[in-house]
Amino acid sequence: MDQGVYTAAAGAMAMELRLAVIANNLANVDTVGFKKDHVNFESYVKQLETLPLAEGEYQRIAEDVVTKEYYIDTSQGSTRLTGNPLDVALIGDGYFVVSSDGKERYTRAGSFQRSIDGLLIDQGGNPVQGEGGDIQLGTGDVVISSDGTVTVGGQVVNKLKVVDIPEDQLVKYGRNLFEVRTGYAPVAVDAPQIQQGTLEMSNVNAIKEMLGLVETQRAYDLFQKMMRTVNDAYGQSIRNVGTVS
Repeated sequence: MDQGVYTAAAGAMAMELRLAVIANNLANVDTVGFKKDHVNFESYVKQLETLPLAEGEYQRIAEDVVTKEYYIDTSQGSTRLTGNPLDVALIGDGYFVVSSDGKERYTRAGSFQRSIDGLLIDQGGNPVQGEGGDIQLGTGDVVISSDGTVTVGGQVVNKLKVVDIPEDQLVKYGRNLFEVRTGYAPVAVDAPQIQQGTLEMSNVNAIKEMLGLVETQRAYDLFQKMMRTVNDAYGQSIRNVGTVS
């Protein structure tokens, strides 16, 4: 494959990935506690040793474009006052813990609710974890203090479990939940800052994402045009072979 075509194709594929990331961010602009994704790229020139060249020499082949960095932006999202006593927002570091499919998973989405069994659960029906396990609310009025202490009918029943996870240890699981990388153990946050009756919203800035979408689409179109130009040039060269002027 021609180096120009190879480089343009690699660039187009990279832009397709970036478009997918931006589209997912935009789709979750109103998702409670959503953390946006970023992807960056780098280019490098491959080298391949070939027999016809002198010893120690290498033939340079097409420049490639590869993913350099794919990461989750864990910056704080804006907060929205709801007045719902089961809505809570974390201010600063930390993640709520839920029990999902027999494992602990983590979320910033504090839009909780009371199950028919009186348990505190998330929007997916997963039990929210306290320092003493599942949080049993019963039927009384719920007060959640700034440190996560859960009081029902004036009686302390549990305390929200909040853990700290570095950005590079987070893995998106789906359904607005996170996992941690193998071998990492989240550390409890000693003094979490929690606001009852409030939700942390998505940290996606719709305007910035739209600008990035337009810029990326233009880059993708440019790479496509490069490939067509090179192919057209080859086609013209082939047609001219053997032509008597």
